[in-house]
Amino acid sequence: MIRTYRLEDKDYIVNSHYDLYNKDFGYDLSFRDFIEESVSGFIERADSYENIFILEIGGKQSGSVSIKKVNAITAQLGLFLVEPNVRGTGYGQKLVETAISFSKENGFESIILWTNSELKSARRIYERVGFELKKTQTQILSNKELIEEKWELMLVDKN
Repeated sequence: MIRTYRLEDKDYIVNSHYDLYNKDFGYDLSFRDFIEESVSGFIERADSYENIFILEIGGKQSGSVSIKKVNAITAQLGLFLVEPNVRGTGYGQKLVETAISFSKENGFESIILWTNSELKSARRIYERVGFELKKTQTQILSNKELIEEKWELMLVDKN
């Protein structure tokens, strides 16, 4: 099931992101700090136009995705993670679709996201639901040189 965030989910989100990205991609503790700041920001803002969704399977947290308000018409997708043991089951796409539905319900016209080129599985999901790659830039993040990508999904037809 996909449910909205509860306060006790903070440690799961922070630790699961850090553990996975450290193990699979060598991200350092600065990435953990970034995730913790992001989750803390959601808690502090308590904005009804923002949400974090948790994938829960068998009573166990197994993934997350968030929507953050950039401005009145643009949302940003983030904190997307699906535990390795449930990948390939369609839950990742369901999480992203939940975030898109939430954004539409709240009147956003577009959703942006930033990801890294090495996150191939996530990128395939973004493409499948209609996101388009808009920009790339090379950055030093988490003590690594990464190709950061900005993706966008238009929720309303501008024509």
